Amino acid sequence: MKKLGLLVLLLLITVVLAGIYRFNVTNDDIYVEQSDGQVVKYDAIDNKKVMLTLFGVETDNQWRITLPHSYQAQSQVAVTLTDIRQDSALPVAIGNYRDGEEVGQVAVDYSKITPLNLSNRDDQMVFVVPFTVSNQGSGVFYYLGLFNLNTKQWRMEQLDTLFIGDRVIIESLATDEPFDVSSRLSLRYLEHGEGQSMAERANKAVDQLIKVSATSLTMADH
Repeated sequence: MKKLGLLVLLLLITVVLAGIYRFNVTNDDIYVEQSDGQVVKYDAIDNKKVMLTLFGVETDNQWRITLPHSYQAQSQVAVTLTDIRQDSALPVAIGNYRDGEEVGQVAVDYSKITPLNLSNRDDQMVFVVPFTVSNQGSGVFYYLGLFNLNTKQWRMEQLDTLFIGDRVIIESLATDEPFDVSSRLSLRYLEHGEGQSMAERANKAVDQLIKVSATSLTMADH
């Protein structure tokens, strides 16, 4: 019995020590590489940064963007925006992801957030914003995302996504006046012209109207 009691005591001590070690590793020894290449402690990541910076609210609810190519998949991939990059020519909110062997990044051009008058409720903010998805390949895929922000609970909902192009340059996004009649957005972007290499900067101007509803985005006829 004494030997059994000693074994139980040793096992208990081992479990406690393992728990202490795990706790210390979790809080002190795990490091994460951020989008800017900076390596920081796990606890140093401010998951509230994006919502606080863009909407002025401190909340545990995060802005997650579902990857468009995963819409039809059995398990959709939602990417959490975790950082603000302001040291580039285009300030963006970014989030990194891993989907199996695929590693990539989502970047939201928050300077082009365009609020829409589509909700009768004061606690709902519906808006459209451009974002990109890039991975190990050479493409940078541009989309418009339709979102609804519940300003009472500060929860973000992704309503729809519209593909614009690969390595295009979005110059402007605005409501088509009068929006309450047309329910359209005016989008101007540059795409690659005939004879242009995809490695070159896009130079062909495109003016496109986008039809908007409370749940969808579609290309509109001029």
